[in-house]
Amino acid sequence: MKRIIFSAVLLASISGFAQETASVNVSANAATASVTLNEGSIIKVALNDDISGKEVSVGQKINFSLSEDIIQGNYIVLRKGLKVVGTVTEAAKSKGLGKKGKLSFSIDYLYLENGKVVKLRSDITKKLNGSGALVATTAVLLTPLALFVKGKNAKYEKGEVFEAYVDENTTI
Repeated sequence: MKRIIFSAVLLASISGFAQETASVNVSANAATASVTLNEGSIIKVALNDDISGKEVSVGQKINFSLSEDIIQGNYIVLRKGLKVVGTVTEAAKSKGLGKKGKLSFSIDYLYLENGKVVKLRSDITKKLNGSGALVATTAVLLTPLALFVKGKNAKYEKGEVFEAYVDENTTI
């Protein structure tokens, strides 16, 4: 009886070792194979700092990071946290008469650990509802002091997640 139990335990451990070795080899082969990010694939990125239309200027670079792992098949091909860079395309602070601020930017490039760069495309615009008509009406009816009421500034907070798209098929 002891021989049967010993043989069963030995056989189970050998088959477990064989399965573990096979899965390691499959993973190693997948890691060395080239992977292509297809045009239009969604890449989610998180903003690294707070930004506001009154504090940034057109052309200024904005830093993001990859907000989640990119998985193809059963493999993680890009790890969360990779550097992503965007550019401010429109910025304006709020003004009197309740005129709202503006803030737009694009998400441009994903930088890989191996030095490759993936071109991305997006267009993010902060849309705020202005209160100019309300302020003007109040000013006429009540007091000219209402003319000094400022609109709301357009801003995004650190950690906010945005979607960008791979601009062209890219082998990584």
